[in-house]
Amino acid sequence: MNNATILLSSITWAIRAQKLLELRGIRSYIKKTAAGCGSCGYGLTIRADEDVEAVADYLRAADIRIKEVLA
Repeated sequence: MNNATILLSSITWAIRAQKLLELRGIRSYIKKTAAGCGSCGYGLTIRADEDVEAVADYLRAADIRIKEVLA
């Protein structure tokens, strides 16, 4: 099983998103993304058994700016 990553534009957005996910019982890990994936930024890695699209929709509804979802 591969983990999914939700790309965000800054560490601030990544921390905000991580705190929101913690409130829902979803564990995530912040990692800095490499320049090779389009642009520098940060990503939240979540476990593969989580519904990544539902997580992304929840973050969007909370006004978290998501750049891309890598499943």
